[in-house]
Amino acid sequence: MFAGTAEELRARQEQARELAEQAATLPGQIDALGLGDAAGQLHTPGGIIRRRPGQGWTAADR
Repeated sequence: MFAGTAEELRARQEQARELAEQAATLPGQIDALGLGDAAGQLHTPGGIIRRRPGQGWTAADR
C-alpha cells in the first residue's frame, strides 16, 4: 500500500493514468491483425481500458 504524501499519490495516479492510455493502444493493434477481436475490458491501477463502439480501445478513470 502507498504510504507517501497526498501530492506524491496524485503524481503517481497521473503517471498510472498515462501508462494506461499507452496500454490502451495495444488491444487495437492486436485487433488490427485480423485474427479476431479482443473482448471485454482490462482493469489497471490507472483506470479501466475498454472497447468503446466506434472509438476503439480507450483508458478511463474508474
